[in-house]
Amino acid sequence: MKPTSFFDFITTTQQFLAKKRQRRLLVLKGDKNWAKSLLAQLPSFSLFMEHKEQNENTKTAATWLLFSEQFSVTPSLRINAKNYRHFLGTECDYLLFDGESFNVDAFAALSGTIKAGGLLFLLWPEKAEAEKLHANSLFLQRFDQQLFKDNEVIIIEPSTSLLEPAQHWQCVNENNVITPTSQNSAAIGATLPLPAYGCATVDQQCAVEAIEKVFSGHRNRPLVLTADRGRGKSSALAIACARLIKTAKQSINITITAPHQQALSVFFQQLKVSLPHAHHEQHKLIYCHNSMQIELTFVPVDKLIHDDIKTHFLLVDEAGAIPVYLLTALLQRYHRIVFSTTLHGYEGAGRGFTLKFLPHLKKIRPEFKTLHLNQPIRWAKADPLERFVFNSCLLNAELGAIETRESLIKDSKDNFFQLIDRASLASNEALLRQVFSVLVTAHYQTSPSDLALMLDNPKISIVTISRNDQVIAVALLIAEGNCTTGDVKAIAEGQRRLKDQFTPQSLLTHCGFKQAFNYRYLRIMRIAVHPSVQQQGIGSYFLGQISLFAQKQSFDFLATSFGATTALLHFWLRNDYRIARVGFNKDHASGEHSVLLLNALNKQSKLFQGNVQQHFYRSFAYLLTDEYQTLATPIATLLLRYCPREQSKSVAMIDQQVIEAFANKKQLYAASVYSLHLALLRYLATEKNINEQAVLAIVARVLQKQPINSLCKQYGFTGKKAFNQYMVDFVNTYLKRLT
Repeated sequence: MKPTSFFDFITTTQQFLAKKRQRRLLVLKGDKNWAKSLLAQLPSFSLFMEHKEQNENTKTAATWLLFSEQFSVTPSLRINAKNYRHFLGTECDYLLFDGESFNVDAFAALSGTIKAGGLLFLLWPEKAEAEKLHANSLFLQRFDQQLFKDNEVIIIEPSTSLLEPAQHWQCVNENNVITPTSQNSAAIGATLPLPAYGCATVDQQCAVEAIEKVFSGHRNRPLVLTADRGRGKSSALAIACARLIKTAKQSINITITAPHQQALSVFFQQLKVSLPHAHHEQHKLIYCHNSMQIELTFVPVDKLIHDDIKTHFLLVDEAGAIPVYLLTALLQRYHRIVFSTTLHGYEGAGRGFTLKFLPHLKKIRPEFKTLHLNQPIRWAKADPLERFVFNSCLLNAELGAIETRESLIKDSKDNFFQLIDRASLASNEALLRQVFSVLVTAHYQTSPSDLALMLDNPKISIVTISRNDQVIAVALLIAEGNCTTGDVKAIAEGQRRLKDQFTPQSLLTHCGFKQAFNYRYLRIMRIAVHPSVQQQGIGSYFLGQISLFAQKQSFDFLATSFGATTALLHFWLRNDYRIARVGFNKDHASGEHSVLLLNALNKQSKLFQGNVQQHFYRSFAYLLTDEYQTLATPIATLLLRYCPREQSKSVAMIDQQVIEAFANKKQLYAASVYSLHLALLRYLATEKNINEQAVLAIVARVLQKQPINSLCKQYGFTGKKAFNQYMVDFVNTYLKRLT
């Protein structure tokens, strides 16, 4: 076959892929000037680089996205590490991705913007340069191997002789072209009727009907619509809205929200197709019919929560990229709501939607519905680009089935604790998938970059518990401490922040302990137990094995930091970890306060831990009325229960008399509250058998000074009188015993 030009090769390739409804990764492996010269042969790229607007009516015009710092384009066209998430939900024919300083999170996310027939151009260094640049990165070495072992990745080097696509790489299976078939049909290939409503697949039609049901059915039955990218979730939302608008018998308001307005470009494009005669603005649609005016409006999430926005129906697109606490706030405020999200962990909040929000949704809205879209729309099933991204970033790492016997922890001799060498892990794909699949089940912010971090950071140790060659628990540990005097001084003076020194740096800058860097810390960054064997004591057993490992390595402390929930904090406190600090601000993703805990491993470090703990509790109760007033009351209560007994003041005789008078309704709350404050702190620190549910409202009122109206609403009291009687009963039952 006669060689062809790069322009002809790309043109023919796109035609070939369009017919198959597939996409490909095309690697330009070589010098960037050479790569630029090739791309310059493409008229659409030249127009893009000249900042000329492409004519939407010209069918041959291609849409480009560019992730690179090497090309000079206007700011509105430039995608970088800070803004790439804003482009999720958009579409393009071509994506040019610069592999220098490779950002794997952006690579995984932006690959989903490419339409069928499109190409992802990856600029990649030539072999000698790649070996030099990737010498210290096991992740990039593995990624490089993934590129070359995948025969559906197109690799072009300066020496490559370009042929027709069919001869350049192995053709794909003709059966990959999508058809609307029933997955449940016993007859292979048996077809269903073509989808209705203008939907592309039967899956999408089912989604449209489910969305309409939320609007017309019972209140407080949210729908959760999930899928991988390219399955038509956003278009399904638009089609359903168009049908509701056209059939409305009275004026209605529909609201849609998303992490960014730009993420709704597909939604509003589909809305124009489904409602061509409506008045379309940038973020709003107005439809007039039979003297009725119906509006559909984009409203940012924070405005929905803080302003009194009235709407009949709320749609939340790309919900996985919205912090969990904001989703919870929306759920409490609106009664007809649809959450649409991509499940894989590169949407912004990682797996927080499935790990944190869905359990909460099940608890407060038990009749919610779920629907998962399987059939791709933007590209064919078994798309080569999607498959490569999933494999290279382990987005498809699946948990293996393991035994669930109650004797797992008792048979500890069969539970094998192991330190895994990073190089061995990178070369053992089966083990790597096991380890990563367990890790992603336990943390709400896991992303592809965590895979790179795990393989490349030399300070990180990877330890596992295995049973019968199956990984059942994983932890990532990082060594911290022992910095130079100059570095410590610079940190103390606010002139420097050191990477991978979270624990001692926090103890120095936030708590004021100058001797923090005198100790060696092994911080548990991530720890996860296979879901099939949780609640069997394996997590505590694992912590015990990690403690032995740390002591053998002569560490002074184990440490950990995380967004505090009651269950998680209780787990660590129960395993002899002690509080060092609680962050003043809520995490932007989880809405939780971060906590730092320590576990001393020797006599000297125990003395230091005691000082740190004492420092925390000196001010904690005072700060509950200020910086920690929004700290969840169950967490505040739990922390106070672990206050050292010696730091809890005894109740003086005068306070005993005041409490007695309040209990007998002879003294007002305002005149008694300080004595009640002291008695409650003593009660929490000294009593072993505390009625946790009974004490929460009292802690919120007496220690956190929360308003009486909000307390009545939160804890179900009919009013101030009922709550005051509850306080009197509580004091008579529990606090008078301290006198």
